[in-house]
This record gives sequence, structure tokens and C-alpha cells, in this order.
Amino acid sequence: MPVLDTGLLFNRELRRTSFLTLTVMNMGRQPAVAGIQVYSMNGEMQSHQEQQDDSETGRPARQDGSYGSLNLETLKLIRLQPLGQDESVYSIHYPVETFETYGVRIVTNGLGAGDVSLSIMEFDEGMEVIKERRLGAAGASFVDELMLAYVANHTQHTLSVIQTSTLTRVATIMLPAGSSPRLVAITPDGSLVYVTCQGDKTVRVIDSRTQEICAEITLPMGAVPFAVAVSPIGNKVYVTTLIEDYVIVIDTATQTITKIISLPKGADCSSIAFSPDGSTAYLCLINYGSIAVVDTATDAIKQTIKLPGGSQPSAIAIMPNGAFAYVTDIHYEKVYVIRLSSNSIIATIILDESSDPQNLVITPDGALAYIASRGGDEIVVVNTARNEILTTIELPEGSNASDIAVSADGAKIYVTVLTFGYMAVIDIQSQLPVAILPTGSFPSGIAITPILLH
Repeated sequence: MPVLDTGLLFNRELRRTSFLTLTVMNMGRQPAVAGIQVYSMNGEMQSHQEQQDDSETGRPARQDGSYGSLNLETLKLIRLQPLGQDESVYSIHYPVETFETYGVRIVTNGLGAGDVSLSIMEFDEGMEVIKERRLGAAGASFVDELMLAYVANHTQHTLSVIQTSTLTRVATIMLPAGSSPRLVAITPDGSLVYVTCQGDKTVRVIDSRTQEICAEITLPMGAVPFAVAVSPIGNKVYVTTLIEDYVIVIDTATQTITKIISLPKGADCSSIAFSPDGSTAYLCLINYGSIAVVDTATDAIKQTIKLPGGSQPSAIAIMPNGAFAYVTDIHYEKVYVIRLSSNSIIATIILDESSDPQNLVITPDGALAYIASRGGDEIVVVNTARNEILTTIELPEGSNASDIAVSADGAKIYVTVLTFGYMAVIDIQSQLPVAILPTGSFPSGIAITPILLH
């Protein structure tokens, strides 16, 4: 995860910098995500003793050091398209006239993270350019530890927080006894983690800075939360329910339920996926053999995609370009490829008998799909260019792979192994398991921060 940072700059007294124009550019051929941040020193740093000039040199005398702190403000989280495409450059203005010190920090992630550059124009109050600064990938620092994996331990009522670069547990978040966390989703900026808790029928929100619960949303009477997904825009969360047939919509700013989307009786929506632009949501109706298509502007179902009769769609993932959806079917042991422009099936991938495909993810470049096969104790790897099985990755017998996630840089796959209570890590280049990490009892869900801006 490359980070571009100016370091702390001191604002001059003569011809003072009044405001900055920050221009972030993607100079590569792959998309990237960038968080634009500005920081300044909080207050004046006071010395432990008054400063005195040296009588011989006139320079300040040596004195004790002092502590201070930085105030960090995130201005914008942006998505940059590849060089030459629309939305490959982003500019923003920021006033700094009252700042004695300031700095600019760009945190990047995604396939094109290493090709992001920053240009800073410093202007005086007369709108004249004082100085231009440029930062590129060559001067970036790499901070892998900014990605965290959150694992829901269903029967232990905890969340394990794992640093992906070192594969070490950095925190264990204790949830109320009997909460039974099931699945996890994270906002695009990595700041909030949403957990469906089936035991006490709530959705809990975790602040990823403090690793503490910051909000709790109680579902309407009788509903049991299951699948959860955050819009790519970050403004709303969809949560499916069992027993009662609807999807609740949560506003991420207020952490309140803003709408309830009714579903057919007994539908049991098992999975949610958003289009890359966040305009559409796709819901797997496992008992109706269909995909409900939701307009997220109105939070209303606008269409239904029918699957072959008797199908039981268990999970759905959308290609990064938004052109196709991949849907697993636990009844026929198949994966359907749906062209979303026509909502029609264009290919069917046949899995082994008793595969019981539980969940799937697609790599950020769209080249591969990974399917967690609970019945087959394996991960099935699909070549999406040919829509055929490329290879399979074996797991220990009786593993019960429950959930699967991919890192934002497309380097690794993470799989929760329900029976044995650990997370398996798979290297995408070699298609081999490279690590296992004990979590808690019955790890049922996993999500990885797309980026962290703190």
C-alpha cells in the first residue's frame, strides 16, 4: 500500500501560503483508490524550559524536547481510472492560511496504487504560485499493515482483527454474550465494520480506529440478520433477514434504518452484491431460484432475473467492470455467468457433485473467481476469460469453508475454516496456501479493509 507524504511543512511568515491545490493522478494502466489527507500540528509545542539565546553565537540554546500531536483530516476518498480515461485525475483546493504547519498525505490501494502521483501547488493570498511540489511512486513508502481482516467467530461471540501483512492478531473485539456474529462488511474508507449478530438480532458497528462498538441497530421484531453489504459509495448498508422476508437499509451517517425492502414470502435472501458504481444491488433469493435487482436510488426492486427451475442461488459476485455477475447454485452444483446488460445467463460452470458452493469472490483485475466449496473441502478457481475451472485448492477434510475474501491489491485470498477455527491464506500467483492463523470458534464470516485512512 504506497503512501505519498510531504512530511510536516512550516508556513513562512513572509509571502505566506494561503491555500493549496492538490492534484492526484493515476499514471498507470490499472485503477486505483486514493485517500487524500491533510494534517497539521495541534497547538504550539511548548518547551520544558524557556528558550534562551547563546551569548556567543546568538543561536537558540539547547533545550529539552517536547511532545505534540497531529490533527489528521481526510478530505476525500477517490477512485482513479487508468491513464487516459475519464476520472484518472482529481483536483481539490484546501485553505492553509491559518496553519503554522501542514502536510499532505495520499494513501493508495488497488492494482494501480504504485502508479499514483501527487502535485501540490502553493498559492499566496494574491493567487500567485509560491511553489510546486511533486510526489511519485518512487518516493512513496509502503505500509502493508494498513489492511486488516475482521473475522466473525460465531459461537465465541467475538471478532478477530488480523494484520494482513504479518498475519498476526492485533485485537479481539468482545461482543455481548449470545450475540452470535455471522457475516461482516466494511465501508469503502475502512472506517466502519458492520457485523450481523443473529443471536440477539442486531447489527453492530465497529470503529476500526478504536476497535470498539460505536453503534448498535436492533432489527424489527422477529427478523434475524444474515448477509450484509456496504454500497461502494459508502452511504448505505443492506442487510438481509431470515424468518421475516425483507432487506433493511441502514444510513451510514446516522446508523438508522431508513427503509425496509419487502421480498417474496420465504425468499431467504442469502447474498448481496452491489454494482461497482453503487447504482444497483443484486439479491440472491435462495428459495425462489432468482436474483432480485434493486435500484439503490429508490431502494425498490425493479426487476427479477430467473434462474433454471429448482436453482438455489447461494452467493453472487460482480465483475469489477460491472458487465457480468457470477452466481453459485447449491442445488445443481453450478456457477451461472449472467450478462448484466441483458440479465441473461451466458455460461454455466459445472462443479463436482456435493460441492455445496457457499461463497465466492472475484479478483480486482477480474481475471479469476474463487469459490468456497464447503462440501468438497476445496477452493475452486475459475478462469473468467474462458469461464472454466482453472484449478482447485484442497483444504483439510471436514474443513467446512464458510466465507472467502480477497485483498484489495489482488495478492491473496482469505478463507474462514469453520470446523477447525482458523483462517487460511492463499497466494494468488502460486495458487497455494501460504499460512493459517487460528481465530476463534466457528469463524463464519470475513471481510478485509479496502483501505485505512488512520
